[in-house]
Amino acid sequence: MNLRHLEAFSAVMRAGSVSQAAKDMHLSQPAVSKLLADLEHAIGFALFLRSRGAALLPTPEAELFHQEVERSIVGVAALKRIAQDIRNLSTGTVRIAALPALAVSFLPAVVKRFQDRHPNVTIQIQTRSSSTVRQWVARQQFDFGLATPARDMEGLHSTTFLKCSGVCVLPPGHRLSSLETVTPHDLAGEAFISLALEDPTRRRVDRVFEDAGVERELLVETQYAMTVCAMVLEGVGCSILNPVTAATFAAHGLVLRPFTPRIVFEYSLITPKSRVASQASLNFIRIMTEMRDAFTERGAFDGAARD
Repeated sequence: MNLRHLEAFSAVMRAGSVSQAAKDMHLSQPAVSKLLADLEHAIGFALFLRSRGAALLPTPEAELFHQEVERSIVGVAALKRIAQDIRNLSTGTVRIAALPALAVSFLPAVVKRFQDRHPNVTIQIQTRSSSTVRQWVARQQFDFGLATPARDMEGLHSTTFLKCSGVCVLPPGHRLSSLETVTPHDLAGEAFISLALEDPTRRRVDRVFEDAGVERELLVETQYAMTVCAMVLEGVGCSILNPVTAATFAAHGLVLRPFTPRIVFEYSLITPKSRVASQASLNFIRIMTEMRDAFTERGAFDGAARD
């Protein structure tokens, strides 16, 4: 007994005759008759009373059996629709954990393009520090994450997603706004807002100024680049930041200038090693990569580079 047998039986019950059921199923009448005979043989009881010249009459057992068959066919049809929805990305959820530098300034545009193509897929984004993002993805709480690079962490696969050159961010009207490029010596004695010590870029920034023998006035340390941008806009000080976050605040008056020597800001795409990625999450990553490449080609990341 298979689904085709049950479909033939159900068609005959609905149509009241083998000939009409054959038309409905786009089969020949002998083919439907054989399906019925095979089904009766498989289940061990008669489904119809047959007499020459008389209408096909279902047995009481057929009436009972038909109720269960209809439930089964409806269930299979629902499963087919669900499978089609999954195949066509008409349903599902993509769970993303990301550090604020990309969650605030890059992912919104990716989400818009993804939902234009797959409007019925739900997106869940949680924004946390890179260390928390890595922990969550390692526990398989999220499909993938975006974070700063770190030493190998058990349960994670990590690849470089984006490298970009840091920029000097200045308050509106700052004396250095007229420079085409800012150097460490230009920032000597300037009030400076630093990323927190746990940020790997903080160490690279400090080393550049140490190598140049330049002292800054380190007034504030904070964990997130968007907080740095907000304080720079208020005139608290200046900083060296990734251009992805900084560019978002440029519309509010934040001044961005290239900084030399180059300080690289790097971000990794991390996925759980022991979890197979869904088609929805793979499509999101594909769109995310397309948009990164497009932004890089037109210089939106100000010197961004890919591996």
